[in-house]
Amino acid sequence: MSKITDEILATAIAFVLLVPNWCDWKCVRRMGKDKLGDTVKQFQIHHPKAICGKFVFDMEVNAKNLVDAKDRADLNTNCCLNDRDSLKEISPFPILNLNDCAFHAAFSKRGLLYELDFMLDVRTLKTVLSEFKEFYGEPDRMWTDPRDQSKLTFIDWTRGGIYLDVQLSRLGRDSDHPNGEPWLETVSVSLYDVDMID
Repeated sequence: MSKITDEILATAIAFVLLVPNWCDWKCVRRMGKDKLGDTVKQFQIHHPKAICGKFVFDMEVNAKNLVDAKDRADLNTNCCLNDRDSLKEISPFPILNLNDCAFHAAFSKRGLLYELDFMLDVRTLKTVLSEFKEFYGEPDRMWTDPRDQSKLTFIDWTRGGIYLDVQLSRLGRDSDHPNGEPWLETVSVSLYDVDMID
């Protein structure tokens, strides 16, 4: 081998060994057993206790509002999973069940999964960061609170039209109001493909 070939090979090996795990688009489109592009039937096989149906847009998506509306092709199918044991398979962290839809899946009119979202019952992004980095690699962006640079508020991974957003969320009434309750900070997770939405 020539000296140039040896140098190129050594550089390539060093790059592979030194660069942190980088998740390609196939990796980012997965969350647990589910992957964007799965059908409703595949989702139901993965999560037999999920409640699936269609909902009218002026209502909130929850298990009670999902109806069997096969004649309504203009409405997308959504699924809600609330079973505690099933939720433990999705995340090692506890998932909050707000509005009777703890783990939400949205499907396109073609019946393909384009969004998964849920809220974790943890108070900081740092609590979940290592778990996400282990599977997805280094995030593309990490934002902190401008008032407190040590407080992580948003991380994401982006591959084309596929986004995985993990962000600090606040629930509750305005804590600045004299009768207001303090905010409850949680972590919301959303995986979606903007190119699949129809």
